[in-house]
Amino acid sequence: MSPATVAVLDDWPEPSCGPGEVIVADSTDDETRRRLAEGWPSATLLTFDDQQTVPELRAAGIFASTAPFVAVIEDHGMVTPEWASAALSAHEQGQAVVGGPIRNVVTERARDWAAFFCEYSAFMEPLPEGEVEALTGMNVAYDRRAIDAMNDLLRKGVWEGWLHARLRERGIGLYCAADMVLEHDKDFGLGEFLSQRWHYSRSYAGMRSEGLGRRRYLYALGSPLLPPVLYWRMAKNVFSRSRRRREFLAATPLILLYVCVWAAGEAIGYVFGGGRSLLKVR
Repeated sequence: MSPATVAVLDDWPEPSCGPGEVIVADSTDDETRRRLAEGWPSATLLTFDDQQTVPELRAAGIFASTAPFVAVIEDHGMVTPEWASAALSAHEQGQAVVGGPIRNVVTERARDWAAFFCEYSAFMEPLPEGEVEALTGMNVAYDRRAIDAMNDLLRKGVWEGWLHARLRERGIGLYCAADMVLEHDKDFGLGEFLSQRWHYSRSYAGMRSEGLGRRRYLYALGSPLLPPVLYWRMAKNVFSRSRRRREFLAATPLILLYVCVWAAGEAIGYVFGGGRSLLKVR
């Protein structure tokens, strides 16, 4: 399980990201914890011997924090020099929930771009400053009002889609700070990403099924429609930004493979539930 990192935003000066508090929630192994302790001795390390899900790790870090603003990132996210100041500036202007773009920095192979487009095409640069419909869960900062509004869902261990839907229901908007850029630095192998797509989509459908009742079978029957829909959404995200078009076209065969596995995972999740897939998402 990848560690989840919670950065406590409290008067971080520009352009560095210190001296804010860093909390790392981890349920990996002793070697990872040793490296964290040696490399970042000032970080607060929360260790869990029992395997935890990514939403549970994020929630543990948030609940361990005390500052007025709390940002959530993951171990493959590298903050840029303007990241903290952009988040703080938006919070200080009254924004309760602030997020920003994701930039891919693992770019050598088509598989690197295929994974990035599947995960983050909706959050590619450039993103306009202002209120948005969605933010990614691995580059987002909350104030205490927002945390209180989703407290029970954090404890339940659900994905950010559920958290952010709750916030919007309660009149708390999502704000994009264009300079709050996080760099995505992770090399997924082919088999690894296929596994991750399967487990994420099954866990997502399993969570969603709880509120669907028998309608979940209709969603399962409709899952063959997902590959063209998902591919079209990614293509729209890429081509509307007038960048990375060549990389997207080169990665298309892999993207199509990934979205087919994605659709199959959702179908199984709707029919049989999430199983243990949530624990296998990294």
